[in-house]
Amino acid sequence: MASSSPATWLNRQRAAFAVALALIAGSLFGAHRLNSALDLRPGPDEFNIAAWEVRHFPGKWLYLAGSLIEGAPSASEQEAGLQRFFALTGEIQDLERRASDARQRGDAPEAAILEALQAALRERARLENQVEATLESRLTWAIASAGITRSFLNVVWPPVDFEFADSPRTLAISLRDKIHLQSTDLLQPDLTLNDIERIEAEAEARGNVSALAVETGGVSAYPNIIDYTRDYADAIETAAHEWIHSYLFFRPLGFNYYDSYDLRAINETVADLAGRELARIVLARWPAAQGEGLSPSTTRAQAPSFDAGAELKALRGEVEALLAAGRIEEAEALMEAKRQDLAARGFYIRKLNQAYFAFTNLYAGPGGSPAATNPIGPKVAELRARSASLKQFVERVSGVTSVAELDRLLASLSSPAN
Repeated sequence: MASSSPATWLNRQRAAFAVALALIAGSLFGAHRLNSALDLRPGPDEFNIAAWEVRHFPGKWLYLAGSLIEGAPSASEQEAGLQRFFALTGEIQDLERRASDARQRGDAPEAAILEALQAALRERARLENQVEATLESRLTWAIASAGITRSFLNVVWPPVDFEFADSPRTLAISLRDKIHLQSTDLLQPDLTLNDIERIEAEAEARGNVSALAVETGGVSAYPNIIDYTRDYADAIETAAHEWIHSYLFFRPLGFNYYDSYDLRAINETVADLAGRELARIVLARWPAAQGEGLSPSTTRAQAPSFDAGAELKALRGEVEALLAAGRIEEAEALMEAKRQDLAARGFYIRKLNQAYFAFTNLYAGPGGSPAATNPIGPKVAELRARSASLKQFVERVSGVTSVAELDRLLASLSSPAN
């Protein structure tokens, strides 16, 4: 690892930002003008990435400009802010659940719950910019320590920039008679369950397809969108995952992300692997404090006592066999029966259908979806094992534009850490 301090790296980043800011702002302005000129407006339920970027991009730079004048908080103040932010997120999630439960019963939520919720939301909003800046500087240092920098000024590019926000859902559409991802679209994050079920039903009514509105932990817009979480380690890992997507956008692998679902699977597996590794670098230097909201051991759900992944993989095999035989209704009944069985044993999936299996197959590497059977994941993991460093792995894979190229790259590396 490099010996430079986080403050040194942050100062170098700010110098680079000053050079790049005008170019990035100009690009965003041009994209906004193009979006308006071509009338590329999403539907009423869809998420508008262009609007998000135009609305949120200036805020971070204005905050950084102000912090240069006023001075950054001390390390102890930053740590206290982190602890309070994640604790507040836990409180907000609990209060929102209590309010939602009351509405589901047909009752109005108690006034005290709504007042506490609004107070927690206001306090978290006051902390948010500083918490984002703290996590961005830590992740920037980790990326630079791993050597994943651009030759221009030897800086991390693009700059680590994310916003905590309710992350959009992804509407995944699969063929109904075959597990095959046909399309994906981002949906607004504030949709109710009734809205989600309506959107899925409308999509399925338009053709012989299966639809699922999938929750996401983040989206690689710019700034990256990171879903609110009560877990510090999860926030770091998600931010690192989305930054890898932003980094790859300037390389063939990322630029061609939407060319095929095989390329998307490679991209997602690379982001999973590299994101977790970068998160470990951050956590090694800045471990999760034991304050409320920061300890993974107290916030993550208890894992089921059975191997849900193995059961889902076995189920997928049965479903594929039934679909191949034209027994679609029987396959769908089997998936619903298994969903209910898993829920009874503590592993809850809102909707288990062809779209579920098609979408989760994009996340095929170690630590990805337990339902994934995509052979691309193990291939990408093997490439990481055969690379001497994270930097070497990312540089090697960033030029890949097909599974055939990935196979040729692996064949050229005869042993691990080559």
